Amino acid sequence: MTKNPPTLNGSCLCGAVTYRIDGAPLDFVLCHCGRCRKTTGSSFAANLIARPADLTWTSGHSTTGGHATTGQPDGVARWDLPTAASFATATCRVCGTPVPHATRNGRLMIVPAGTLDCDPGLTPRRQIFTASKAGWCIDVEDLPAES
Repeated sequence: MTKNPPTLNGSCLCGAVTYRIDGAPLDFVLCHCGRCRKTTGSSFAANLIARPADLTWTSGHSTTGGHATTGQPDGVARWDLPTAASFATATCRVCGTPVPHATRNGRLMIVPAGTLDCDPGLTPRRQIFTASKAGWCIDVEDLPAES
C-alpha cells in the first residue's frame, strides 16, 4: 500500500499569506550563498524545493485555492535580482516574511522552511554553495542551549 505524503501548511508571520503543499518535497537544502545570507539575514537559507502543482495558496491570493502555477499571490511582493540569471525572493506585503516563490523558469517552487507551520518530518539533505559559507557559521552543537 502506498503511503500518501503528509500535507504541509505554511504561513507568513502575520498570517496574511498562507499555503499548502500536497506531495513530498523534491529536496531540502541549506544554501550558504551570499545572496541567501542577505535575504534571510542569517548564515544560510533553509529551503524546501517543491513542484508548483503541489503548492496551493490558501490566503493572500485573489483566488483562494490558486495553484502556484497560476501566478504570484496578490499579497506577495516578488523581487528578481537584475544582475543574476536565476536569483529571486518573495515576501509578504504586510509583514515582510520570506514566502514561497517560483524559480524564474517556473519549474520549481522555493519554499522557506521557516514558514512551515509544523515539522515537515524530514531534515536537510545537503548544503550548497559551501565555498561562500560565512566564517561565523559554526556547528551549534557545542554552544550552550536555552529553552
